[in-house]
Amino acid sequence: MKAVVPLDGSDTALGIMPSVRRLIEMSPGIEIHLLRVMDPKDVRGRLEHVVGEPPAASVGKTTVQAPPPRLVESHGEAMARKGIELREGLEAVAAKEIPQAASVAHVKWSGNAAQAITELANELDADVIVMATHGRSGISHVLAGSVAEAVIRTSGRPVLVQKPG
Repeated sequence: MKAVVPLDGSDTALGIMPSVRRLIEMSPGIEIHLLRVMDPKDVRGRLEHVVGEPPAASVGKTTVQAPPPRLVESHGEAMARKGIELREGLEAVAAKEIPQAASVAHVKWSGNAAQAITELANELDADVIVMATHGRSGISHVLAGSVAEAVIRTSGRPVLVQKPG
């Protein structure tokens, strides 16, 4: 049995872990696939900053300032670094929350979290997707939408959803 557990780094998402532990108790051989979906547009390269007052040089009546901070990490390098950090974060969650289970950490790059969750579940032929919902309602739900709702509508797989409580 395989379960995909999407986490977004929030405490709300981590609230699903008691349900994941219960699932592990009911199916001891289950594989838990922790997933973090990150939008590539949200990743920025690192900048090199000048510490203190930038040096200035005077030539006659002209003063020349040091250049502003410069990019020292490309977008691709930033994505690679962030991918490693996210994977290590998921592995730390697994070690702390579900040490008794076989787990795999996945990082997917997508602007559509629901689609990325569904795609991984399909790739793995997962038996269930286990996720928390942020519990938005009213106008915030209409404006922000719901990743959990989109996964339920599009995945074609059983989805266990837990509202924060």
